[in-house]
Amino acid sequence: MEPTFFGIGKAEWELYNSFSNWLSAIATLAAVLVSLHLARRAGKPRAKVSVGHRLIITLGDMRKPPEIIVFKIVNTGDRTIRVTNIGWSIGLWKKRHALQLFDEHQSSPMPIELSHGQEAQWFVLLDARDKPWLEYFANGMLKPNLWLSTKTIKAQFHTSVGEVFTTKPEPSLIKMLHEAGQCASKQQA
Repeated sequence: MEPTFFGIGKAEWELYNSFSNWLSAIATLAAVLVSLHLARRAGKPRAKVSVGHRLIITLGDMRKPPEIIVFKIVNTGDRTIRVTNIGWSIGLWKKRHALQLFDEHQSSPMPIELSHGQEAQWFVLLDARDKPWLEYFANGMLKPNLWLSTKTIKAQFHTSVGEVFTTKPEPSLIKMLHEAGQCASKQQA
């Protein structure tokens, strides 16, 4: 007669124990995968980026306030990141890229190293040239398909390790670029 425990025979206990080995192996594999994922994610640089239109308001100045585009990055990761340049990417498949020049006197230096929590900003003056920046950019980068270009435009922050942080410009800036492109088209016609 076969011994039983809680009414279960030796053969059934061996069957149940074989499942426990399988469960243990699956749990070990899951733990390894999670730890690899966390280690890989911890080593990757992370940042919060934004690009938008701003006005510079000076106390007591009654003139029209200067308008600028602000590129801003904040390091949210644990690793130090080194930003080497800023720029634009436009298009879906055949992308066009451009580096953005900025006002060096009012902006953060470039390149710049940012540790956790540090931020940098770069200012593009809209009226610093003979032809306003919006019209210049719209004619040079957003043509011939203005609608598609304004839908696919992204600002880029390039780092020394090849990581590129991208963001869509704020809606007000996209609207301004679209309007500048339409005005430039009307003037050419």
